[in-house]
Amino acid sequence: MATVATSTGAPLTTGTATVGIIVNPHAGKDIRRLVSAAGQTSDAVKISILRRVAAGAIEQGAERILMSTDTHHLAERAAEGLDGPIEFLESPQTGSFLDTNAAARSMWKAEAGAVVALGGDGTCRDVATGWPEAPLIAISTGTNNVFPTAVDGTTAGVAASLVASGAVEGTSVTAAAKRVSIRIDDPNRDTVLHEDALVEAALVDTAFVGARAVSDPATIQWVVACIASPASTGLASIAGRVHPIERNGPGGVLLRLGPGGRRIRVPLSPGTFSTLEVASVEPLAEGQHVELVGGGVLAYDGERSTPVSARTTVTASVERSGPHLIDVERTLHLAALNKRFDVRAADIAPRKDIHGD
Repeated sequence: MATVATSTGAPLTTGTATVGIIVNPHAGKDIRRLVSAAGQTSDAVKISILRRVAAGAIEQGAERILMSTDTHHLAERAAEGLDGPIEFLESPQTGSFLDTNAAARSMWKAEAGAVVALGGDGTCRDVATGWPEAPLIAISTGTNNVFPTAVDGTTAGVAASLVASGAVEGTSVTAAAKRVSIRIDDPNRDTVLHEDALVEAALVDTAFVGARAVSDPATIQWVVACIASPASTGLASIAGRVHPIERNGPGGVLLRLGPGGRRIRVPLSPGTFSTLEVASVEPLAEGQHVELVGGGVLAYDGERSTPVSARTTVTASVERSGPHLIDVERTLHLAALNKRFDVRAADIAPRKDIHGD
């Protein structure tokens, strides 16, 4: 049985050694490929990664592997020929973030001990919306990939199975991620809205959501970031180049863009650089609330989403209540120290070779 700690400190214990696998077929294929040097993560590449994740989980003894179906049938194609306890979760098949939300919720209900998600920052946010405290390994197959990381699918599958089975104690290899919490008080709406971002939230001076990706630097009004790496691409790179914040470091930062401050060069899209003027930089402690004005479209993790009027009050804070990220390298390190990869002499026969490529 696997145990991870929730943000309240209470342990979350799962039953069967269940690994969930989620893929966003649309990640890494948005409009930024038309206006920048961003590459594309093909279906074939995603299928290969999915297959390796499943093979790694099977090798390490996962009792159930839950794969979310998708509009491109990537999961079904990846599972072809694999001999293991794979089950498919039916998807709403909307071709939108709702599919990822639904998959994460279903895996939560199924008490998955670990989830492996393929996508970019937006996909990871969608997983966290469906399951806020998911024990997560996020593999980068998106555009900017600030939140997910480049990890081999085979290794990810093995680590997920080790945590899901309890072979490696989840509390020793997981850490709750930060998130930007947004409260939207718009007098034009009947209810108060609450949204979250895993990397950054921003206000873009435009009247339409449009193609969602933020590509015009002149429209960015302010950015609140909880991860700010100078090596990143996208809105988080603005904060990263004036006030770096590590993934597991404390707090966040608020940037107000405009004249009167610093001028910096940033890559808002892969291979494309812009000059931005940053009027002010305000570090934010975790739990500190700051009130901001609306008038445009709010973007979460690089994607425009919520139109707000100029009379809107937006309250932002950085909280440590995001998904519980599994440290893949540490998981395998502890497993090796505990001889989890040894073949026991008592085994009647060696296990059948598994080919995940």
